[in-house]
Amino acid sequence: MGFVVILGIVSLFADANYEGGRSVAGPFLLVLGISPVILGITSGAIEFVQYLGRLVAGQWVDRCGHAWGILILGYVLNLFALPALVFAHQLMGALGLLFLERLGRGIRNPVKNDLLAQAGDELGHGRTFGLYEVLDQTGAVLGPLFVGFWLFRHSLRMTFATLVIPAVLAMLGLWLAHRYRPQYAPVVGSNDGGQPAGTDPVRIRRFRIWAALVAAASGTYIFIGYVLVAHDHWSYAQVAEGFALAMAMDGVGGLFFGMLYDRIGFRSVYAFPVLLAASIALIFWGHVWLLWLGIGLWGLQLGFSETVIPAMFGQIIPHGARTRLFGSLGFLTGLSGLLGVGMMGVLYVLHPLWIPVWSLSLSVIAIFVMMSDGWLEPGKQW
Repeated sequence: MGFVVILGIVSLFADANYEGGRSVAGPFLLVLGISPVILGITSGAIEFVQYLGRLVAGQWVDRCGHAWGILILGYVLNLFALPALVFAHQLMGALGLLFLERLGRGIRNPVKNDLLAQAGDELGHGRTFGLYEVLDQTGAVLGPLFVGFWLFRHSLRMTFATLVIPAVLAMLGLWLAHRYRPQYAPVVGSNDGGQPAGTDPVRIRRFRIWAALVAAASGTYIFIGYVLVAHDHWSYAQVAEGFALAMAMDGVGGLFFGMLYDRIGFRSVYAFPVLLAASIALIFWGHVWLLWLGIGLWGLQLGFSETVIPAMFGQIIPHGARTRLFGSLGFLTGLSGLLGVGMMGVLYVLHPLWIPVWSLSLSVIAIFVMMSDGWLEPGKQW
């Protein structure tokens, strides 16, 4: 449990850094002159780079090792790209730094998930990922709140320079985690490229389809923040504060759904389409005063996906292939997220009211995918 807490504290400072910066990334790109369609495509592509990094890092660690080296490199890229936005005066430069930040997060993620999954074998997967998510989202709340208050007296550009402080604190925490790491470590897989023993390829394939649909339906806060500012619903500071609310609800949802998953299993996925449909409808259909409720529900569904998806996947894949399979799952969901948010950009140009229809349709299809093999039957076990 102690190691999970240390990793959670590292993530607390890391999230304060990059979630604080990303909370105003959409408005910053608007200042630099990006269009809504290009924003929809590039925001999805930025997320896709993260998942491409997961695929490459997962394969590398399983085959070659160097897990902690990959973890440290990922944190360095992840933490110091956004503070450099203070020097970005052109759109391409800003997009390049956003790509670099997501790449760093991506290449560290499979190792982190593998360590948490192995801890979850003893503590319970839902509880482990839920506890980590609470600490993670504490930083994700504090970062945007700080950015929101800072923007009342300082420029949007200079706000990014302050993000170097939590970056340094996160690196110090990572050194502490490495020094006091437990005996277990990510297992280096074989080079045969085949299915590891104990793996059910049909079960994994169905799970990947479900997770891809979830990613395509959810959207990104960069896109949401852009829409809210473009329609003069919120100011830059309110976008940052809204992101803080979403991250707070993400943490609450992560702990709640993690404990719920340990209790009732994957039947907890029924909550996802309800949360997603309500959140997207309130954001794009609701009155301006309902935006806060919509953002809060959007954070809850994010907590579900960031806790339940890795907890479920960690239980259906063998230990020796976890890093690689976590990476490949991330790659697929990243590609799906790219296509999903790109479609949202197109639908926004046609009419914003089509966006909730898109999200609800995909989330309902995802439920039918889970039901197709009887996974949601009471008492059904993995």
